[in-house]
Amino acid sequence: MTNTRFKPGLTLTVAVGLAFVILLGLGTWQAQKIGPKTELIESINAGLSAEPIELSVHVDDPAALAYRRVVFEGDAIDVAPLRLFGTNLDGRPGYYLYKPVVRDFGRAVFVNFGWIPMELADEPVLPVGPVTLSGVLVPSATPGSFSVTNDLAKRDWFTADVFEMGQYFGYGAKDHYHFRIFADAIETEGRYPLGGQLRVDIPNDHLEYMLTWYGIALALLGVYIAYGFRKARDS
Repeated sequence: MTNTRFKPGLTLTVAVGLAFVILLGLGTWQAQKIGPKTELIESINAGLSAEPIELSVHVDDPAALAYRRVVFEGDAIDVAPLRLFGTNLDGRPGYYLYKPVVRDFGRAVFVNFGWIPMELADEPVLPVGPVTLSGVLVPSATPGSFSVTNDLAKRDWFTADVFEMGQYFGYGAKDHYHFRIFADAIETEGRYPLGGQLRVDIPNDHLEYMLTWYGIALALLGVYIAYGFRKARDS
């Protein structure tokens, strides 16, 4: 027997059914990301607050040590640092200074020695020769769809791609680590560079997205039901 009080129509029912399933799927997908993202943030915070560990000779999986505090020794090479555009923890634009520190077995680590403001007239003198450094291990950056391309012929960079850094400083892929180190503050004659300027900004808004998708699904269902009853009354 046909329900004369509810007539949404077959076409609308199919369309709403498909949209409802898609919205539920999107909400569920976001729900599944909440736990892993929370664990990642907790792991990063734990690594940043832990005591530094000795940097291993071989690091086959840099992701496993991402955002861990490390300490190591090496020779800071006497070369002009490359300048990578970025903001400090206060949001002020400037440059991060990178240059290689070569360990006693010959492998280079690309170290971020700190941040300087754009208007700084004289670039600070960075350490040269034997150094002992502590800092945070950070994976190589990859450019996004709208990132400005690095120009290896210049010293101004926009993406901290360690493989391009290797090219710039003349190291093969096997001659340097495939990550970088954000060094803690170092002693220099002036105030700059500012060390310890690592910003870890990993959003965990999957709960909000989940509620949004589920909310849209429920709203769609409510509108569909209301329309079906109203159409039946009007007919």
